[in-house]
Amino acid sequence: MSTSITSQLPRLRAQLNDLTSQFHTSSSLNASTSPTLTNPNDPSLTPDFAAAQQKKKAILSKSVRFSDNPDSTSAAAEDPNRAALFPYRDDPADGEAPDQSHLDNEQIHQFHSQVIRDQDDQLDRLGESIGRQRELSMQIGDELDGQVLLLDDVEEGVDRHQAQFVRARGRLDRFSRKARENWSLTVIVVLIIILVLLIIITK
Repeated sequence: MSTSITSQLPRLRAQLNDLTSQFHTSSSLNASTSPTLTNPNDPSLTPDFAAAQQKKKAILSKSVRFSDNPDSTSAAAEDPNRAALFPYRDDPADGEAPDQSHLDNEQIHQFHSQVIRDQDDQLDRLGESIGRQRELSMQIGDELDGQVLLLDDVEEGVDRHQAQFVRARGRLDRFSRKARENWSLTVIVVLIIILVLLIIITK
């Protein structure tokens, strides 16, 4: 029993070294092709090793490939106007950083200080523009408030005139109704006046 364990120690040690190199090296090619990781020391473990290798291939096949310049692969399928509307790129060819290999530390510091000052100036101009937009929006808001007050006054005037019109219409309706009701009386009064005039004239 002890001799079998002793005979397996070198093989186990080599397998441990391969596993350690798999976790501590950046390349997985050498580790994946190591015989101690692809071939089991016990024939009964062969199905387990085969299943583990198939699972690893399936995981690798689901990996996502990222491109540094995705627009280059899909530019043909995009609208040409999109490039004009969205000219920004993560790594534009015309916006590469200048070569600073010939500069010393002080010159590099001055260069970056100038870049920071330029960015500060741009931010200041942007802040001023935002401030002007804010003032303009406040003026527009005040103008809208004035227009709302004028509309309220107009609405009140329309309501007053409508109420007066309704009252006048009611008086006309009452007068016409009374005139229809007293039509016969009006005819009698007119005839009496005509009769009196005829009597006076005939005398």
